[in-house]
Amino acid sequence: MEKIKILFVYLGFYRDAGAEQTPLGLAEELDRERFSFEMVTLMPTTSAIGAAVQATGCPIHELGLGIPRLTEPVRILKVIKAFYQTFRSIQPDIVQTQSGFCNVWARLAAKLAHVPVVIATLNFGGEPKPRWHMWPVMRAMHHWLGTSTDAYVCVARHLMKEQLQPYEWDRAEIIDGFFDLHRFLAGRPNLPEIRALTNPAHPVLGIVARLEYDKGHRVAIAAMRKIIDAIPGAQLKIVGAGSLEQELRDQVVALRLTEHVEFTGHQTQICEIMSTMDLLLIPSYNEAFGKVVLESIAAGVPLLGSRSGAFPEILEHGKYGTLVAPADPAALAEAAIEIIANPAPALVKLKKARTTVLMRYTKEESARRYARLYLRLIGNS
Repeated sequence: MEKIKILFVYLGFYRDAGAEQTPLGLAEELDRERFSFEMVTLMPTTSAIGAAVQATGCPIHELGLGIPRLTEPVRILKVIKAFYQTFRSIQPDIVQTQSGFCNVWARLAAKLAHVPVVIATLNFGGEPKPRWHMWPVMRAMHHWLGTSTDAYVCVARHLMKEQLQPYEWDRAEIIDGFFDLHRFLAGRPNLPEIRALTNPAHPVLGIVARLEYDKGHRVAIAAMRKIIDAIPGAQLKIVGAGSLEQELRDQVVALRLTEHVEFTGHQTQICEIMSTMDLLLIPSYNEAFGKVVLESIAAGVPLLGSRSGAFPEILEHGKYGTLVAPADPAALAEAAIEIIANPAPALVKLKKARTTVLMRYTKEESARRYARLYLRLIGNS
């Protein structure tokens, strides 16, 4: 049986973020007797996840062209040409794109190169809208590319209605984002014990996310001012790095929270650092999937998230974790204070989540669903 040749197109492995888990999971889990899996990236491979992809034997074709802006048409044309030449050279059966940039320009190159099957991966919630004068162009481009897009993979159900038109829904495939529990546990043989709040006068709250606007750090810091007013001994750990670090530090100073907020920087042993927290805050404005919810459950830490993106779907609208309105510091603070004062309901939700949610979201199941999609599309092409 001839292998199905899949070429996965992505920006590149230059940071360790949730989106990188999909190509890594596919590189690790796809049956190499049935599938050939290679990648094309615009950026050099520098992250730990990229190294893990390379360790599987998956070739990564690095174009080294960077990520052009919409205001750089010459660079965009160079990228389209490089994609086209790569597709013509490798001659894949399937091109799968991921990220807003690649979903446009790599799909265009795949259309021009007459790739038999094209898949676009929707894995980013709340994408910024193009400037008003670009709307007609982008709408026309999306419609034109849609005529040759065989499937849209949505890493959560909400993305289908947020980013696709009703006439495209029949081509949408809901395949959850990859979560590698074994890698998250980093050698631990078992899940950590569920952390019970031992000192309600000095609770440790935390946020684990890149320091970027969509993660909602400003909301959490504003909520922390209200939490400190009620619980003077509370502490907040902000785990991660990003472009907003100085702005967030300035907010901490302005709200007189310097003694209560710690910036830990980028960390790799997330399970270990989560295990030091009493409550994880996830105030994101719109997470496409939100792997951090699964990490919190695995680490045994009660969570308090925003009612946005995939969180209501994963947590079944509060059944397995507390949710509040996004961008509402007062609601976040009130819910946090309530959980700290009475943690028992949150711990009950966490215990139930471990026996249901963690079993539902596995990288093995996600890979099986991708494999079925590839086989079905090739059979229909």
